[in-house]
Parts: sequence; structure tokens; C-alpha cells
Amino acid sequence: MAYYTKDNEICRFADANDLIVITKDEDFCNSFFLQRTPRKLIRILLGNISNDSLLSLFDKHLPTIWELSENERFYLEMGDFITIYNFRE
Repeated sequence: MAYYTKDNEICRFADANDLIVITKDEDFCNSFFLQRTPRKLIRILLGNISNDSLLSLFDKHLPTIWELSENERFYLEMGDFITIYNFRE
């Protein structure tokens, strides 16, 4: 028996608790733009990478993530470069 949490449940929980969803899943990107949830989203655009490389990526961009976390809504794509979609409501 497989256990999983539906995307909309993850979004609802993150929004209710002012959390950032971090994912590689494009479905969350679609949800962000079409349904306006989750309010805070980071999408990793790199393929299979080591945990050390992933941690280095977050270390490199932590100041940006910290600054964005103060906003009501944002979408950050992290890969070889970063793209920020910042929305103020």
C-alpha cells in the first residue's frame, strides 16, 4: 500500500502555516500560477544531483530565499541560474 499526500493538501498546509514548498514537480508551478497556491514556492530545475550539490545550491541562494520569505507570495526557480517571480498583494 502506497502512502502519499495530495498536492492540494500540501499547498493548503503550507499556506496555513506560512511555509515554503520546495519541489522538483512542475504541478506545483502550475498550481502557483493558475490557483495561486502554494503562496511560497521554490522549484529545483536541476536533474539528479548529489545532496552536497543541493545543499550548496541552497547555501548560495539562502540570502535571497530569506528575503523572499518575508513576502506574501513568491515563486523561485533554482537551477544553473535563478528566476524570481515576486508578487506583492
